Amino acid sequence: MGAWMLLALLTLVGDWCGRCYGCLEEEGIGLLEIKALIDPNSIYMGDQSYDLPIKHLHWVEYSSNCCEWSGIECDNTTGRVIRLSLQHARDQRLGDWVLNASLFLPFKELQSLDLGYNGLVGCSENEGRFNASVLLSCFDVSLPGFEVLPSKLEVLDLSENRFNDDKGILSCFNGFSSLKSLDLSYNEVTGSASVRLFPSNMLNFEKHHAGLKVLSSRLNNLENLYLIGNQCNDSIFSSITGFSSLKSLDLSYNEVTRSGLKVLSSRLKKLENLDLSSNQCNDSIFSSLTGFSSLKSLDLSDNQLTGSGLKVLSSRLKKLENLYLRDNQFNDSIFSSLTGFSSLKSLDLSDNQLTGSSTGINSKLHSLKKIEDFIST
Repeated sequence: MGAWMLLALLTLVGDWCGRCYGCLEEEGIGLLEIKALIDPNSIYMGDQSYDLPIKHLHWVEYSSNCCEWSGIECDNTTGRVIRLSLQHARDQRLGDWVLNASLFLPFKELQSLDLGYNGLVGCSENEGRFNASVLLSCFDVSLPGFEVLPSKLEVLDLSENRFNDDKGILSCFNGFSSLKSLDLSYNEVTGSASVRLFPSNMLNFEKHHAGLKVLSSRLNNLENLYLIGNQCNDSIFSSITGFSSLKSLDLSYNEVTRSGLKVLSSRLKKLENLDLSSNQCNDSIFSSLTGFSSLKSLDLSDNQLTGSGLKVLSSRLKKLENLYLRDNQFNDSIFSSLTGFSSLKSLDLSDNQLTGSSTGINSKLHSLKKIEDFIST
């Protein structure tokens, strides 16, 4: 009896150690399959003439344990891959990449996936060259896209790729309830799709119900959305009203002004962080922001603001803790408009037209801690 118990214990310990000190075989094989797809011809093995992440190509040479490979993090208990970063891991000379999302099926515990800067334009069920049939599969909700990824996936980074609304790339998502953070920064997303590439008898959707609008109805638990540096104008606001669970929205470095923002504020009641820096906003934006009653952080840096109307905003955003107004056209009269921000802790007014005469602003905003660090003339 004692011998059998000892054998059973050794078996359990061996299995536990194997999971702790080495990734699962199916996941290791899966990673190598992805590696083969990223560089099918080994064209940049040892090629130093391009700024490419060579480290991804030497996984096996580095270690036989895939948990030790670059860009991979495994759970300490199960040994399963929980984070996979393939950012800039594909040779851009290969052209557009239509992703076969089923490649990630082995990674059943995956929580975070970074596919940034890889030339992605869409997804399909099967591997193959980018053609009309593959493109149409992105619109057909009966075919799997990114939704075949593990049910525990919470973070997906698709930034710096070639997604745009014309190809309906966002329609590759069909039900993805676990996702909490999505980064589509530096693509070609505008917010409203165009169907000029397709005759009306080919696709059964309307122009204003494609792209982000469809996506917002499918990612019901999304909390963080990053759309930095796209081509978004004010039409983006009506396209994202369905993201009712959003807590953070970053639309910096776009072309928005404010039209439609008031409607958005009435829908995104949980929004805590809003970044509209480096856009084309003027003072009319202040009245459009009053409905964001849960905001804790607001960035309006690098716009065309002078301060008119800011006092009304300060009386409505009672929870605001961080306000960034850098690189606008404010003068010292701005200080009297700030006193209503009763919860403000951090204020950035650098690169404006200030003399530094805050006339007791610190005494009126008792929670403010950092204004001295940010004022510049």
